[in-house]
Amino acid sequence: MRQINKFMFLVPNSRWFGKRHWNWFTPAVALLAPILEGHGYEVEVVEANIDNLSRDKVKEIIAKSAPDVVGISNMSLEYWRQAHQCAELVKQVDKNITTIMGGVHPTTMPEKVMEDINIDFVILSEGEERLPKLLQELAKDNPDYSKLDGTCYRQDGEMVKIHSVGWIEDLDALPFPDYKRFDWKSVMYTEQKSAVGLGSKRSPVGLVLTSRGCRLKCSFCAAPLISGSGVRLRTAQNVLAEIDMLVNEYGIKELIFTDDEMYADKERCREIFLGLKERNYDLIWKNLNLASWRLDRELLELMKETGCYQIIISPESGSARVLKKIIHKPGNKKQILEVVKWCKELDIEVNADFVIGFPGETWNEIRETMEFAEKIDVDQVKFAIATPFPGTELFQKAVEGGYLPADFNFYRDDTLGFAAGFIETEHFTVRELQILRCYEWDRINFKTPEKLAKYARMNGMSVEELEEFRCATRRNVGLYFPDQVEDEREEIDKVKPRAN
Repeated sequence: MRQINKFMFLVPNSRWFGKRHWNWFTPAVALLAPILEGHGYEVEVVEANIDNLSRDKVKEIIAKSAPDVVGISNMSLEYWRQAHQCAELVKQVDKNITTIMGGVHPTTMPEKVMEDINIDFVILSEGEERLPKLLQELAKDNPDYSKLDGTCYRQDGEMVKIHSVGWIEDLDALPFPDYKRFDWKSVMYTEQKSAVGLGSKRSPVGLVLTSRGCRLKCSFCAAPLISGSGVRLRTAQNVLAEIDMLVNEYGIKELIFTDDEMYADKERCREIFLGLKERNYDLIWKNLNLASWRLDRELLELMKETGCYQIIISPESGSARVLKKIIHKPGNKKQILEVVKWCKELDIEVNADFVIGFPGETWNEIRETMEFAEKIDVDQVKFAIATPFPGTELFQKAVEGGYLPADFNFYRDDTLGFAAGFIETEHFTVRELQILRCYEWDRINFKTPEKLAKYARMNGMSVEELEEFRCATRRNVGLYFPDQVEDEREEIDKVKPRAN
């Protein structure tokens, strides 16, 4: 019987290969580490990203630690090369170390991931139950991986994929994330200024996920593959207990709720907010990914009372046809305008996210989106270019219509978040989308000195720093991220927008 005692979580450094820096914990690692310890494993976390480790330093740590198994967690397909680099580093140290990859990237592209001989296993979707079962099987003399759902492995040199079955329904039964194994103060005690949507105003700051899954079926989203097409909710009491832990053990001063569909049950949200009000903690908080049609004036008033200072809504499009027929998302302009009006009256900041460049979308409809983005007059507006992800309707439509370049594949170095598109139709080119996105972002957000000054304040920048950022963004046609490491920026600067 093989001894499996020591497990190492290895998080790739997002800065490698000139990419923008994702400056936050990988949530799954903070949650899975205490679960594995509960099963008797010795757990070590190597956060190459937070600690900004070089590849040589990662190899040195692996060699010194000599783990039996290394789990590589990669949240975004954008960092595919970094994840595979980690697997290669592990095998360079010792080919007998078992490697397992999990996260959004391998869940959506397991077959591609398993082409890498340095990856021994992939765990699909939720790993809280699947990872311990895989480790237990690994320790057997004659392991049988065929009974492990949500697992990919090799048999006689061929990849075998066992589809995942079911979801974790009782989220309250899971432990709270454990951040103390990280250099948590370097992140929680630093206001995030350019943290890809996770900007904050006070520190320490903590993230809370109160639910998993989403009932919507937006054409561009891979959430059904990752977390399911239904919504699973933690109870209000369980969420409040985690907030108590974050306040009492980490001293947090700001919360960021990161759910896809937190407000699917408004009564549960009211319970959470009333619990915050009763506790009277010195907290402010913000919401990501908020569905505007689920809000009402009374709920917003309670949110404001309990410290909400900002919400991020996603109108997605200013065209009713695109919203309904192409994106498949509910909501309408009247609802959005009403929510923005209420937020202005309550002094809650509002950011709005839009997406342009869908197959079937016309240039005039894209312009309609820009007009609506200006009309709602929020504090910050962002435009993303529709980016195909594996397993989404958007990708399927792009392939069927012949809208992707002949050399398209998901493992590309010119993937830069949602700033660089790939889809071209008879209505638009990639270059046109990039130019429009960049200059409309600049025109709408900075149309008055007052809006410019508020944008700077909201992002913790001086007006002078913001002007530098604006200039660099325009000159790079939006393909610019201030958090890229300077000595590696030249790697990404070689990537030029595709010619028309």
